[in-house]
Order: sequence, then C-alpha cells, then structure tokens
Amino acid sequence: MARELGDQLRRLGRLIGPLSGESGAELSARWRQNLLTMTGLVWGAASVVLLLSFGTGFYAFLDLGFKKTGDRHSLVWGRYTTAESGGGRPGRAIEFTREDLEAIRAGVPEASVVAGYWADGSALARSESRTRRTPVMVATAEIEGIQALQVERGRFFDSEEDRLARRVAVIGANVSTAFFPTQDPLGRTLRVEGRPFTVIGVMAPKGQQLIVNDGLHDDMIVVPFGAGRRVFGLGDRIEVIMVGPHRIDEIPAMNEGIRRVILPRHRITEGDDEAVTVISMRYFMDPIITIALGLQVLLGVVGTLTLAMAAVGVANMMVAVVTQRRGELGVRRACGARRADLMLQLVLETAAVVLAGGLVGVGTGVALSLGVDALPLPDAVPTPHVSANVLLTTFLVLVAVGFAAGVAPARSAARVDPSAALRSV
Repeated sequence: MARELGDQLRRLGRLIGPLSGESGAELSARWRQNLLTMTGLVWGAASVVLLLSFGTGFYAFLDLGFKKTGDRHSLVWGRYTTAESGGGRPGRAIEFTREDLEAIRAGVPEASVVAGYWADGSALARSESRTRRTPVMVATAEIEGIQALQVERGRFFDSEEDRLARRVAVIGANVSTAFFPTQDPLGRTLRVEGRPFTVIGVMAPKGQQLIVNDGLHDDMIVVPFGAGRRVFGLGDRIEVIMVGPHRIDEIPAMNEGIRRVILPRHRITEGDDEAVTVISMRYFMDPIITIALGLQVLLGVVGTLTLAMAAVGVANMMVAVVTQRRGELGVRRACGARRADLMLQLVLETAAVVLAGGLVGVGTGVALSLGVDALPLPDAVPTPHVSANVLLTTFLVLVAVGFAAGVAPARSAARVDPSAALRSV
C-alpha cells in the first residue's frame, strides 16, 4: 500500500507542471469572465480583513484601556452601615485610615501590595506662568505599581518621603505641558492649594483610560499622602484602598481576607454587605472583554459569509466551464486521462482564481485598515489592527472557500462519460 501511495505521489508531481500550464492557458482565454468573478473575491477578502481588524482593534482598545489604570487589583471603600453593629445605630459612616492598610498587609497573605489614596478632582494648582484647577491624587507610594504610573522622566516618590511628609510631586504628561510649556519641570515648584511642591517626576503619556479616579493620569498631580493630607486637611483618612494579589487566581480569597480583616476593625456586622465594598477590577473587565470577543467573532462570521457568497460565484463559473468543455474533457478521458487528473486541473484553475482575487483583496483590506489607523482620530475611537492572527485567519478562510468552490465542479468534470461526450462533439 505504501508503494502504491508513493507511485501516486510521484505521478502527481509529474502532472502538476503540465496541468498548471494548461490551467493558466484556460484562465487567460476566459480572463473577462474571471475578472468579474475575482471582483467578488476581492471585496470578500477585503471584508474579512477589515472586519477582523476592527474586531481585533476594538478588543485591544478595551484591553489596553483597562491595563492603563491597572487590571489586577481590588478596590475597597467604606459606605454606611445598614444594621446595628457594635452598639451603633444604622447609618454610621465607615472611614478608613492608614492603620487599615497595615492591618490588610499583616492579615491577608494573598495581598502582594496595598495602597491607599484620596483624590480631589479640581484642586487649584499654580506655577510661575499658569494657574488652573486640575485633579490631584494624595496617595501612598505603593500606588505607583498598582495603577501603572510609569515615570518617563525623573522618579516616583518613595515610602520614606511619604513618612517624612516631603512636599514632592509627580505630574502627568498634560500637566507638564500646561504648567511648564517651555521649561524642564524637574526640580521646579508647583503650588497645590497654595502649598509648594517640588516636581520630581513626569509620567509617561497614557491617553484614553477606560476607568479613572477623578481624572485621567495625564492630567493628574500625584503627591505623597503624608504631605497631601496636611494640605487638604484629611487627618489620617483614606478614601479608597487598593490591594494587588500575588496571582490573579488568588483574587477571590484575597477579597474574602480583606473583609475578614476590615469588618471587625470597624465593628461591622457580618451580613452588612453595604457597609464596605470590596470589588475586583476583573469584575468590570471580564463582561466587557467577553462582549469584545463576541463582537470579534461576529465580525469574522460576517466577513466569512461575504467571502462565501463570492465563492458561490466561483463555483457557478466553474460549473459552467465544465459544461462548456465536456467535449474536451471526454477526449482527454478517451485518451487515457484519469478522473483524478481532470479533478486536479479544475481544482488548480479554481485555486488560481481564488488565490489571485484573495491576494488582491487582502492587500486592499490591509491598505484600508492602515489608512484608517493613520487618520487623526480621537483617543476614544478604536482603530483597526492588522495582526498576524487576522492574516492567518483570512488565509485559512480563503483556503476553505477555494476548496469548497472547486470540489463540486471538479467532481462533475471527473464524472464525464467519454462516449457521451465524444458523441456530442
């Protein structure tokens, strides 16, 4: 059996060259008919690339939008009690302090990093040349890693500067441009609510963020909690606690541990779920990312159906070709050609049409995607993204379309009866 298979493969190799030449000659003779058919293939292939690119771009836009603000941590904030607890009446406000941060660090083994912050969305800031209101975040030093506050120039403040209440500040990219348009901001003074802060770092520009805390990071001034609490009169109060896990799969256990630590510290009844909110960023991300994946699949299906409609046109054309060439095919069968030889030639002709139209369509789709991506669109508008997966998927769809369009006509050609075909010549 292996020997017979080897003989078949060697015979196929010898036939590929001559049959390819014959297929090329036939296609050249019907170039007008083929051109009309390939137009549909061009549009179909371009549609697949465009729709998949938009789906991929939308998914990347959402994924990056979450990661710009940090996508692993949990948020913890206090509200009001809804039940009697610890001798207190319902409606008692729950406020966190730095002691709560330390308690979570000590009592929740799943917690890798713990930070706290308070934010003012419109604090008054002033430099030598500009005065305006801008968001200010008063935070502990650990906020840098949790919220992905990447410093492009200078550095972020550390825990020692926070403990010593040093008046230093890290500013967003837009803050740097607004307050120091012609100067290097590092080492210069920026007054926040009338108090001087020395700029020690400028954050890398982030652009659009899907989740923000009182303002985009590009527009924000971040100061240490030790100094900022005095400026804003916070005392030891912290508005929101952020907790990052060692591993993502530890988030549920970490959230339970946070509640286990916080509830008794603030004399909250176990069943009072309204008093303290503990929620993971994954809670916001997962449904939206699932929708993005569903949209990506839907767009891919729509593009594939568009290409499949073009494949129907190719199949109809090849069926008509078989009907027109029945005499020729009968002569070839009478002269010793096998059914497989006729099938191979028709499949080669179909593949050539699909490949030519598909390549032009893919090129058109890529060019249109890159053209849209180059437009000066707002940061909030997702743009198409041509990835290797998009091109691979389009190629696989083209292969499937070519196979589906070529099999039926090829089988019809192989079933030609030589005697009947010769009588009709």
